[in-house]
Amino acid sequence: MATRPPKAQYSSSSSTSSASSYSSSDSDLSAPSPFRTSMDTISRPIASVEVLRCMRCARSVEATSTDDPASTGMVRVGHNIYYCDRCAKMVGYK
Repeated sequence: MATRPPKAQYSSSSSTSSASSYSSSDSDLSAPSPFRTSMDTISRPIASVEVLRCMRCARSVEATSTDDPASTGMVRVGHNIYYCDRCAKMVGYK
C-alpha cells in the first residue's frame, strides 16, 4: 500500500512575500506573471448552439446562432418563438 506524503504547513505570509519579491528590474518577457490574466482577454466562440422548438407541436431542432431558422425547417414568429413548417402552414404563417 502506498504511503501518503508528509503533511505540509503553509502560512499566508509566504504567498505575499513571493508576489512582492518580483521587482521591475526582474521584468523578463519569458518569465511567467505571478498574477492571473483577466477573463476579458479569453476569446469566446463566435457561434453557439441553440434549440429551436415549435410552440405548437414541440418539435425541436438544433441550430447554430448563425443559421437561418428557415433553413432548419422553422418559421420565426417572434423573439425566440418558432413554428415548424407544418404548424406554420396550419395556422397561416406560411
